[in-house]
Amino acid sequence: MLVIDTKMTPPNAEAFSREALAGNELWHVPALQYRPTGIPLELSDFDAAFLGSPRAVNLSKEVLKNFSGVIFAAGVQTAQCLLQSGISVSVAGSENGAGKDFPGFLKKHPVKKVAWISASQTAADLRAISEENQIEICHFPVYETSPAPVDEEKFKALTHPVAWHFYSGKAVLALERFIQKSDVVHLHGASAEKAFKSVKASL
Repeated sequence: MLVIDTKMTPPNAEAFSREALAGNELWHVPALQYRPTGIPLELSDFDAAFLGSPRAVNLSKEVLKNFSGVIFAAGVQTAQCLLQSGISVSVAGSENGAGKDFPGFLKKHPVKKVAWISASQTAADLRAISEENQIEICHFPVYETSPAPVDEEKFKALTHPVAWHFYSGKAVLALERFIQKSDVVHLHGASAEKAFKSVKASL
């Protein structure tokens, strides 16, 4: 079976080997592309920072290296990116939605003011998280995403079923026109699951 990974960053060599051993062919086709917004990051008034993705880490790591507060990561890959950049991580989330993770974060580290560093569009309801946990959140949108160009004819000619890996709701919507009912769809994260519910109904 053809397996299509739609994350912006390519799968590692182990992923290609694993799929090959299973008799599959793995393609890396980014669903999204991004551009930095260039907004200034001033974290001196915050006692914590939440990093929403590896891209957010890469765009803010120089500031984070001098940040003395608590650092929350959205998931394991974001935490790994922080550690590889020489930045300590206080807690890593489950990637099943930051709203679900924050009570656990705050139980370990009861902070009051959080710098939320992520894409301009985030699936998390920051107002709800703030109110439910009695904390102040300030969003720093360090990058914007948009659908990446794809080879339309190549995708329309695919032999189905194929397997898809989606990591955000925006990625699902960017490629939904190519998904067929017979396909196997793997959804990573709450926003991808939410977006695919509406797509699935129309397949």
